[in-house]
Amino acid sequence: MERVNQLEKQVKRQRLAGAVGGLLLLGIGLSSWVAKAPAYLRVRGLTVVDAQGRARILLGAPAETAGRRRKDAATASLVVLGPRGQDRVILGEAPNPVLHGKVYPRIAASYGMTIHDSTGQERGGMSFLDNGRGVIALDRQNQDAVEMIVNDQSGFAGLTMNYERPFGQYKEAVRIGTKGPQVWWALSDTAEAERASLCIQNAQAPKLVLKPAGSK
Repeated sequence: MERVNQLEKQVKRQRLAGAVGGLLLLGIGLSSWVAKAPAYLRVRGLTVVDAQGRARILLGAPAETAGRRRKDAATASLVVLGPRGQDRVILGEAPNPVLHGKVYPRIAASYGMTIHDSTGQERGGMSFLDNGRGVIALDRQNQDAVEMIVNDQSGFAGLTMNYERPFGQYKEAVRIGTKGPQVWWALSDTAEAERASLCIQNAQAPKLVLKPAGSK
């Protein structure tokens, strides 16, 4: 009986030693894994879904198209989707805009933030283009409405506002800005003829010009 008790105690000690050894090995393994864990996470893309499993936030270079209505907008960006898969906000490289269901090319590559309405049509944003133009804009359904512009090529910095016109019939109404030594404010009619302007250049007296309709 005494021999049996001794064997049982020996088995218990061995089990305890084995458990402790296992915990030590686990601790060493975890410490080694943490020590060797990469400082950066490298992935091609990430998709966040809502409670219904619909893709709502896409991040990638480019992001995947599963769950996104647009399949032709492969850019390096973060895309926030609406519940029907339509683009709502894009941060990063902007794709070509969609207007009335048709894709139009941009004048240059654009990076920044692009906002869209509930149909997925671009309605404004803030971006800098590779042609040296910085723009903050809000659009109507048919065209640009208000733009704040800095243009490295022309030297213009200012604000423009446009008439509400049928699609494709762009008409500027108000221009306020600076260029070189000049600062001016100008109003144009619906034919885009400048009808009133106020300009100052260097230390010269302000120049006010008023023109009747049909004048040149």
